[in-house]
Amino acid sequence: MMKNKIIMTSVIAAIASIALVFGLSQTQNIAADTPQGNSVYVFAEGVNPRMTFLFRDGTEVSDFQAFTQTNALSGGSGIGIQPEFTLVKVPGNTPLLYKATDELLVKGKRGSIEWQHNRFDVTVDLVQAGEPVRSFKYTGCEVTSHRVYTDWDKEEGYTTGGKTGFAVQDEFKLLCQGFSPLNPQLDQMNGVTTEYKTKSTLDLKQENN
Repeated sequence: MMKNKIIMTSVIAAIASIALVFGLSQTQNIAADTPQGNSVYVFAEGVNPRMTFLFRDGTEVSDFQAFTQTNALSGGSGIGIQPEFTLVKVPGNTPLLYKATDELLVKGKRGSIEWQHNRFDVTVDLVQAGEPVRSFKYTGCEVTSHRVYTDWDKEEGYTTGGKTGFAVQDEFKLLCQGFSPLNPQLDQMNGVTTEYKTKSTLDLKQENN
């Protein structure tokens, strides 16, 4: 009887192990197959924001779903005002941005040498069919606010079984020391050979696979 119990316990443990391995494998496959980046979403006339972050630890390029300027071009009244903007995206594919955010917001070493070195530059490209139609360069930036929240449309998302969709989102607010508008289409008309086109971190990962 005891021998049968041991055999039965071993069988159950083996089944549980197989199920666990299968479950992890399925989770990895789902994560690998999940579509990412702005190709997933619908943007008016296909224009979508892509950010290039220049950190002291490296360069990171990522699609964002929302880009909003709060202080930038505003005529003469904008002189002396620090440029500021907000970014929103689905979490992931921005490990260096997360690192900079954590160092600035968690450690809070404002005014220290370490914090000054952790400022970074950002180039915002508004991309259409893989080419920038308008760009902005921000220098000496810092993350002043970060929150994670869930958004959904207002058609009673819970009661419709999630058919209308939910989105977990990262929101970053950045304050910078410098700002320069860029006009890539005009540069092309004038024969300027400035290289604007960049590849996202996601694109580079796919090329390396």
